[in-house]
Amino acid sequence: MMLRGGVARTGSLLAVAAGLLASLGCGSSGTSTPPPTKLPPTISKAFGAVSVALNGTTTLTFNLSNPNTTLSLSGIGFNDNLPAGQVVGTPNGLTGSCGGGVITAIAGSNSVSLSGATLGASTSCTFAVNITGTTTGTLNNRTSAVTSTEAGSGGTASASLIVAGPSQQPPQPTDITPISAEAYYVLNQLDGLQVDLNNNSTTDGDHLLQEPRTFTNTSQRWTFTKISGGFWQIRNVRNGLCLDSANISGVMYVVQNPCGSAATEQWILTATNNGYYAIANNSTGLLMDVPSTSGGAFLEQTALSGRATQSQQWLLRPALLRGVDNALLEKQEAARIATGFPWWKDAGVETDVLQILKNHGVNMVRLRPSSAPPYSNPSQPGCTGNACFAETEEQDLDLAKRTKNLGMSLELTLLFDGGSSASVPPAWSGHTLAQLQTDVYNYVKAEILAYRQAGTMPDLVSIGNEVDTGFLGSIGSPTGTNFGGFAVLQIQAMQAVADAAADTTLGPAIPAPLTCIHITPAWDLSQFFTLVNQSTIPYDAICQSYYPFFHGPLTDAQAAVANPNNQPVEQDVLVAAANNIGKPIFIIEAGEHYENGFDSNDPWYSPTGPTLQSQSRFLLDLQTVQQDLPNSLGMGFEYWNPAGVNIPRLGGGWFNGGTNLPDAIYVWNGLTIFNNADGSGATNVNDPNYSTPLPALDSLGGH
Repeated sequence: MMLRGGVARTGSLLAVAAGLLASLGCGSSGTSTPPPTKLPPTISKAFGAVSVALNGTTTLTFNLSNPNTTLSLSGIGFNDNLPAGQVVGTPNGLTGSCGGGVITAIAGSNSVSLSGATLGASTSCTFAVNITGTTTGTLNNRTSAVTSTEAGSGGTASASLIVAGPSQQPPQPTDITPISAEAYYVLNQLDGLQVDLNNNSTTDGDHLLQEPRTFTNTSQRWTFTKISGGFWQIRNVRNGLCLDSANISGVMYVVQNPCGSAATEQWILTATNNGYYAIANNSTGLLMDVPSTSGGAFLEQTALSGRATQSQQWLLRPALLRGVDNALLEKQEAARIATGFPWWKDAGVETDVLQILKNHGVNMVRLRPSSAPPYSNPSQPGCTGNACFAETEEQDLDLAKRTKNLGMSLELTLLFDGGSSASVPPAWSGHTLAQLQTDVYNYVKAEILAYRQAGTMPDLVSIGNEVDTGFLGSIGSPTGTNFGGFAVLQIQAMQAVADAAADTTLGPAIPAPLTCIHITPAWDLSQFFTLVNQSTIPYDAICQSYYPFFHGPLTDAQAAVANPNNQPVEQDVLVAAANNIGKPIFIIEAGEHYENGFDSNDPWYSPTGPTLQSQSRFLLDLQTVQQDLPNSLGMGFEYWNPAGVNIPRLGGGWFNGGTNLPDAIYVWNGLTIFNNADGSGATNVNDPNYSTPLPALDSLGGH
C-alpha cells in the first residue's frame, strides 16, 4: 500500500509540474505559440520643398506608424531639435494630429515635439508645421528616436533643406577689346575690304593694302597681342611680320617689318560702334585709313577730326570662331536671382558669365530670337511648347549689347520657334509661298535693323535652325525633289540681311554680316549645298550641327574602333564639302558628355563612361579637324548651352525642362561645361564647385 501510495503521489506531482510549465509557456513546441514580438513605432519626415529662399518658409511633415498588427502603442513621442538656421515658422501652420498626443511647435522656437500619443494596431498619423530658413546652406535635420510605453524606442527620421541666400548678379563688365594672341580679319567699315599683304610679300618695309575677303589665304589673318602700356602688336599669320609706320614721300603709310618694341609698332584700339575700332599708331597718333574703296589701295595713316570716319573704322572678326550658344542666359540668370542660388564662379569668385567665357578664350555668342510677332508669347505667361524655351526680344538685345561690350562677336539664328524652324509662326499661318516671301523679308530686315540700331550688328546670321529638319512648314521645307520653296524663302532672307546693312535711315551703310545655312549631318553637306548653289541662294558659309552621340564618329580612326549605326564619318564629310563646295565650314552646334546625363553616351568619347578629360578631348579633336580642313576653310565651332546647369525651383522640381512654363530652360545635364555639382545624384547648389568651369572650357577657348 505504501508503494502504491508513493507511486500515486509521484504521478500527481508530475501532473502539477506539467500544468505549471504549460501555464508559463514552457510546454512542448508542438502544443503552444510564443507571444507576438512588440515592434516600436516608426517615424519619417519630409520638407515640402527642396529649397527655399533665405527667410522663406516651407512645411515639414511628420508621419508616425504603429507596425504591430494586434497591439496598440501608447506614450508615443519624439523631439526634433532643429539645426541652427531653422526655426518654427510664424505662424506655425500646424495641421493634422497624432493619436491624441500633444504637439509642441512654438512659433519662432527651434524645436518640434510630440508626447503622449496613442496609435491602434496598424494605424498611423500625420501632422505638419511651417519651418523658416534663417541661414543659407544645406541644413540637415534629424529627430530623436521615437519612443512608446509598450515597445520602447524606434528609429529616427531625417531630412534636409536648402536655404538660398539673395543672389547678387555681378556687375556686367565693359571690356571692348580683342582676345590677346587671337587671330582676326580686319575689315574696313566704308568698303568691307580686308587688310592684306601685298601679293603675299615677305619684304621688310613693304606696303600693306586692302583686298576683297578671302577665307583661304591666311595673308588676311592678323594676330593681336596685348603688350605693356595697354598697346597692341599686330602680326601677320602668314609671314610673321608686324604692322609698322613709315613716312614715304611725305605720306604716313602702314607697312610691315620684323616685330619689335618700337613705338611705331604699337597700336591703340578705341571702340566706336557695332564692333568697330579706330586703330591709332602710338608713335604718330594717326589712325589707320584707306584713301579709296578700291581693292589694292595702300593703308595710310590720317588724323582724327572729330569722330572717326568710316574709312578710319575697322571691324575685328575672329579667324577661328570659338563660340557658345547661350541664348537662354538671361533666363538662367533670372532663375538664379529668383531663387537666390549662387552665381557662376571663376577661380572661386562669382563673375559675369560672359566675362568668364571671354577669360577662357570664347570669342562669339549665339542668340536665337523668337520675336513676337510673328511668334506668340515667347516665354510669357500663357506660352506653350517650344515658345516657353525662348527669350524675349528685350532679353536678346540686352545679351547682344553685353556681348559687344566685351568685344565678342555675335551670331544670330533667325526664325527659331524655341525648338526648331519647322513650324510656321502663328502670325503667318495659312499664308501662301508668295506671302511668306514677303513675311520673311520684312521680318529679317526688321530684326537686323533692330540689332544695328542698338549698336550690336551681328557678325554672322543663320536663316533658320537645322533647316534640313523643316523650315516654315511644308511650303518651305527642303526635300531632294522639292527645293524650290525653301530656296525662294532663303533668297528673300539673305537679301533682307544685305538691305538692312545698306539701309541709310540709321546712318551710312555698313558691311553686311556673313550669312550661313544651318543643317544637320542627316543630309550630306556636299549634296545639300550643291542644291543650294544650283538654286542660286547667296550665302557665305556652311553651318552644321555635330554631336557624336547623335551623329556618329568624328574621325576614321574612331570609326575603325566602333560605328554601330554605320554613320558617316564627320571629318570625311567636312573634307569633302570643303573640296566640293569651297565655302568655310562652321560647326554652329556641338556638345559632348562629361558625365552621364541627357541622352545616351557614345562609344568614342564615353566607351566606359564619360569623363572631364573625354569632354575636353572631343573639343580638341574637333578643333584639329577644323584646322586641318583643305584651303584653311575651317571657320570654328560653337558649344551648345555651356552654362545651362540644373537650377532647382524653390517649390520643388527644376527650371530645366519646365512644361508650358514661361521661365523654362533647357535640360542639358551632363553636357554643360560648367559643373552641375551632382556627384551625389542630385545637384547641390551649395557645393563650392557648382557652376564653376570644367576643363573643356579651356579646350573650347584654345587655352
